[in-house]
Amino acid sequence: MEVELKYGEKAFYANISDKNLLGVISSKNNPSIENPIPNLDIGYAINNPVDKSCFDKLFDLNDKICIVVNDNTRITPSKEILPVLLNKLTNLGIKDENIEIIIAVGSHRPVTEKEMEELLGKEIVNRLVVENHDCQADDLAFLGNTHLQTPVELNRKFVEADKRITIGDVALHYYAGYTGGRKSILPGISSLKSIQKNHSNLIHPDAITGNLDGNVIHVDMTEAAEKANVDFSISVVLDSDKEIVEIATGNIFASFETCVKKVDELFKVYVDKPADIVLVSSGGFPKDINLYQAQKAIEQAQTIVKPGGQLIVIAECRDGIGHKVFDTWMREYKTLEELSKQVQTNFKLGGHKAYYMRKTMQKADIILVSELDSELVEDPFSMTPSDCIEDALELAFSKMGNDASVWTLPIGGETLPLITPS
Repeated sequence: MEVELKYGEKAFYANISDKNLLGVISSKNNPSIENPIPNLDIGYAINNPVDKSCFDKLFDLNDKICIVVNDNTRITPSKEILPVLLNKLTNLGIKDENIEIIIAVGSHRPVTEKEMEELLGKEIVNRLVVENHDCQADDLAFLGNTHLQTPVELNRKFVEADKRITIGDVALHYYAGYTGGRKSILPGISSLKSIQKNHSNLIHPDAITGNLDGNVIHVDMTEAAEKANVDFSISVVLDSDKEIVEIATGNIFASFETCVKKVDELFKVYVDKPADIVLVSSGGFPKDINLYQAQKAIEQAQTIVKPGGQLIVIAECRDGIGHKVFDTWMREYKTLEELSKQVQTNFKLGGHKAYYMRKTMQKADIILVSELDSELVEDPFSMTPSDCIEDALELAFSKMGNDASVWTLPIGGETLPLITPS
């Protein structure tokens, strides 16, 4: 069977014998089948919260309102949601000078003014006060500790507002299980100390993609969000064309949970058994623009490869490694034990991907088809470079035998394959 795998802006084709191929794994996310929600239904969702609350009754005329939105590392359609939300607030008699927007950058760099306009629209940036959260600000408000002793230190303007609103998208996430909901608070508007303490738990066995049960990072984030007293939340799920396919509003936890169910429905795919060889593409540009981005596909594909198996990764990586901390940690820490210690004592954004990469390498060999320099792929990244899919498959079969089983995952960056529980 011939399988198409995207590579940058091109497509490669792999010929795999039917006797070896277990199947092609794709998410249920088909934009031609899904019915994207038009802009006007954002208003309907705001008027019909999942917890049956009443949006109009939440606000008093002179309330100071703070709205938290995601930064440009997320694909949240804030630019489409905000005009609808602001129009409803205006209709309630709330003045623009009483509304402020905070961009939940967490420990990321601040969003530039140009990026603000791209995220929110120039009209809104000119109309309202818009600020980046500063995770190292001197005036963060301390609201106590979680049961894991994570200090809940939040943006003071948000804490002291009369009413607090969050906007976010829900998607699969490495260690939090899912993005969205409580993540608008921690890490979104938390202190660096809070973020580092929370993220140091990513080595916990239940802190994995698409899982909330026993996930200590999720529980920790939820406790922080409970202390934040969010009054109203807007959560959305997007398809691969960045169209809204689910929108839930109201209580921050109820709206998040509604969207989690949609994400599971679209992007989780269960299979009956793991394979000796897994052939995965990130899904082409921009998902494979660099190794840092392509690592998401590696992480999700490793769930269905047998221990001691072969993971063939198709990722162009035109921009190289893509993240300084990721690169540095891969160079400096050669074992999972060393990386685990760093995550727990000195967490830095980007280092988590080095940890996950080394963790996958303990389970399977990684063969990488990319534009990266072969020597770099071998050391420090400990993978086997290959010039093409044919050579990669030949190498994998030479190690696993001619009867080796194969799963293919054409869009590994957005599909989470899982083994059906026995």
